[in-house]
Amino acid sequence: MNVWYRLHGARSSIVIKSCQHGLPEVVYWGKTLKSVSDDELAGLTDAVLTAGYLDQFPVLSIIPELGAGFHGEAGLEGHRQRQHWAPRFQVTAVETSDRELVFDARDEVAQLMLTIKVTMDTETDVVGFRSSLTNTADSEFLLHRLGNTVSLPAYADELLTFHGHWAREFVTGRQRWPANRVVKENRKGRTSSDAFPGIVAGTPGFSEQSGEVYGLHLAASGNHRLVAEKAVQGGRYIQAGEWLYPGEVALAKDESYSTPWLYGSWSGDGLSQMSLQFHRFLKKRLRLDVATQPRKVHFNSWEALYFSHEPKALLKLVDQAAAIGVERFILDDGWFRGRNDDTAGLGDWYVDERKHPGGLQYLIDAVNQKGMEFGLWFEPEMVNPDSDLYRAHPDWVLKLDGYDQVLGRNQMVLDLSRPEVFDYLYERIDSLLSQYRIDYIKWDMNRDLVQPGSAGVASVHRQVEALYRLMASINDAHPTVEIESCSSGGARIDFEILRYTQRVWASDCIDPVERQRLQQAYSIFFSNEIMGSHVSVEKAHTTGRSTNLMFRLMTSLYGHMGLELALDSLSADDETTVRQLLKYYKDNRTFFHTGDWIRVDTPESYLLCNGVVSTDKRRASFTIAALDRCDYLMPGRLRLTGLDPEKRYSLTAIHDPYAHHGQLRPNRTLAADAGIYSGDALMKIGIQLPVIDVASAIIYDLNVVE
Repeated sequence: MNVWYRLHGARSSIVIKSCQHGLPEVVYWGKTLKSVSDDELAGLTDAVLTAGYLDQFPVLSIIPELGAGFHGEAGLEGHRQRQHWAPRFQVTAVETSDRELVFDARDEVAQLMLTIKVTMDTETDVVGFRSSLTNTADSEFLLHRLGNTVSLPAYADELLTFHGHWAREFVTGRQRWPANRVVKENRKGRTSSDAFPGIVAGTPGFSEQSGEVYGLHLAASGNHRLVAEKAVQGGRYIQAGEWLYPGEVALAKDESYSTPWLYGSWSGDGLSQMSLQFHRFLKKRLRLDVATQPRKVHFNSWEALYFSHEPKALLKLVDQAAAIGVERFILDDGWFRGRNDDTAGLGDWYVDERKHPGGLQYLIDAVNQKGMEFGLWFEPEMVNPDSDLYRAHPDWVLKLDGYDQVLGRNQMVLDLSRPEVFDYLYERIDSLLSQYRIDYIKWDMNRDLVQPGSAGVASVHRQVEALYRLMASINDAHPTVEIESCSSGGARIDFEILRYTQRVWASDCIDPVERQRLQQAYSIFFSNEIMGSHVSVEKAHTTGRSTNLMFRLMTSLYGHMGLELALDSLSADDETTVRQLLKYYKDNRTFFHTGDWIRVDTPESYLLCNGVVSTDKRRASFTIAALDRCDYLMPGRLRLTGLDPEKRYSLTAIHDPYAHHGQLRPNRTLAADAGIYSGDALMKIGIQLPVIDVASAIIYDLNVVE
């Protein structure tokens, strides 16, 4: 007998079918569906048996079963001494509430228990899937894979996927859903910049403001596997779970393994609404209230000084940073013993008193006296072979005996699952946070994992779990200290790491042209208040491209703003420009970071438009950036979105004074006081844009006029 379960959000519903002989499956996920009866669901969704196939149609369940005849991507794979490799579960109990369904299932033959959770955040419409497997037998069960599977409708026939590399993260690609499966695997031990664990499926041609879309993100900071496939028996599905090395998870009697959470967001109004739901969900989970703790302007010492930490130069930099409007000064790599370049010192987390006589107190006092907070860079998970720590404890690293460990950036990875390693790292970080007034940690992680063995056993899963415990311990001991997740730029950004951190570094590339594209794609899943977005020098270190200061400032404006400049190289005019834009950021950051982030469909592909609309729709700000030249004498009109059609808005333009606006005279909407317009007109008629130079931007501020 089939039983139907429903969870409802503000805009959507998900319907789960469960039967006695088999696991639950998603039969509907989409626009709110409250009036349909069980009989209607049964009549509309029952499978049709076809010739040349099994007599019993295999269920495309949340954990598809190989043992039940599902020949696609099995949700569970493993064995017990080469036995019990094709289990078949029966649901034994179901717990229900308005927000959560919990299905308990057993296989008495294989002696396994399976629990499947499906949740609905009723305020944001974000759904969650998580499964746990428990071994009840006396003998060990070797788990190869446990992944959650979401069945999707056939009309969701276009995929948006993510790839990239260092300094070019969050590159997107589109394709029609192919006949063969799409597989994205990450085996690097961190979320990775080349295989971000997110995917979007939608109606062909979906855009920011149109189309039905389904976004799925695996909240996992280690290895992962993501599969999208057209099932041979019909239907489409996406499966996501942790990628496990051979032998990595072996369950003894009564031991359990739980998958990472798989989060999903559905929208019938395009990508931007889907993203907005993810953003609202994420804001609820963060250990951060940007309304009461506005995101302070950062200055990071890295590109100004690199490893050259000389007190006189640092104190000068502190004075310059405070004078220009900085609120938090971060001392980056190079402050600890033996760290004069990237070949030595990692692991020796003691202040280098040859560089900082007497410790860091002199610098922190100077920073605090100027009204700024102090932050410090760490890379706790790593160790250099040329370090006192490694010389004393060469057995503390992840490795396989008998092999030379592959280095990355001259460093190895510490085995966090070993209690003595965990305790050492916690003691060192806690000691420094207790000794000094440190308000912020930049937590870096700069290499992929290779042969990540602990006592000979693959250990990425245990490594990541230990990382979470270490961060949680520091959060508990020092609850006011903010932590940034940085990993060669954006290689560790996911919803789970954000349970322990309050900021992410999206990329080591600060070229604003690249950043405009990257930030657009980043925002498909993540909100702006957690994104470090810094202004660097005119010629970007990662691309060699030169851009003007105003465009660099405008590109950083909506995120968590910061500077990585040699401040004494700024001209007087540039200093004035920086001060003005930092003041503009400070005056508006609470609005930027509490409002709804919207990406806007543009009339030309070379233009990007992003904006923020306050939740009461009384304020809005939109930035239009040109990344290439216009193909025509004049671009099309830009139709804004997210406004109240009944309200009237004053329109004010802030444009890049360094940019030439084509061969046209600036039009009315480029004036400082551009006029008053109804929200309806701005969204239906739109703004006639001027031609602006490549790598320049316009900001439109809108305020309700009573």
